[in-house]
Amino acid sequence: MSEKSASVLLAAVIIARATSYYFIKIGMQGLDVFNLLSVRFTIATILLTALFFKKLHPMTRSTFAHGTILGVAFFAVMAFEFMALKTAAASTVAFLENTSIVIVPILIAITTRSLPSKSALIGIAVTVLGVGFLTYNPGGLSLSRGEIYALLAAVSYAVVILLTARYASGRDDSFQLGYLQVFWIFIFSTAATFLLETPQMPQSQTEWTAILALAVVCTGFGFTLQPVAQQHTTPERAGMFCALNPLCATIMGTTLLGETLSVYKLLGITCIIVGLTLPIILNSLEKKK
Repeated sequence: MSEKSASVLLAAVIIARATSYYFIKIGMQGLDVFNLLSVRFTIATILLTALFFKKLHPMTRSTFAHGTILGVAFFAVMAFEFMALKTAAASTVAFLENTSIVIVPILIAITTRSLPSKSALIGIAVTVLGVGFLTYNPGGLSLSRGEIYALLAAVSYAVVILLTARYASGRDDSFQLGYLQVFWIFIFSTAATFLLETPQMPQSQTEWTAILALAVVCTGFGFTLQPVAQQHTTPERAGMFCALNPLCATIMGTTLLGETLSVYKLLGITCIIVGLTLPIILNSLEKKK
């Protein structure tokens, strides 16, 4: 796969995941956090196993180990994201969670013991300013519980991007890695449902429709194919595509969920968009020189 094709696929994956915020809000009207996760990923695991059983064999120990690690990291992303959406607006969660794009170069700098590039530092500064505006309340700057969960999801997702880049690079088993992510989220969320919540099934057609959309479109397509697409691009570029996620989520939140955007939220959104896109623009200009 060429880098251009991988970019198109990765963009489609991110947009598919962006629709999940809307469907999660609907699903949570009748199910708790881990219960909703469990039903969603149970369906996704069954579908993927039935449709792509032959692609799952043979599986090496290395693939199983790396897929398990990715599954643990992605379960953290999903758990924090769902808990954030329980109390915070979908648009706010989407923008806060996708600040992972500026966390990626920070983590790279920590692991390589080198400072981020100037363009990355500018993007980080502008994005942090945007987070400040986005979380501002009339009484002052404060983070709600949902917003804290969203930021924890951002850190977890940045870790997933880096781990995926490390484990999927130059391998032919990237689909198996994506499948294992889905499988382990199903295992962990089901266990958490029985330990922490009261298990139940969706009660209405609307809830079932939302969960099936989450399982097939957002999970079956979005999660499984991310390692395939990211195998042919860089983690920094993969992080840049996160900008598509909050944009789509905000449009759906305002048009379908009736969410309102204050002046401070609009300023925060603007700063975050600039912070997410400015580094890649500056890097492109430097390469042309």
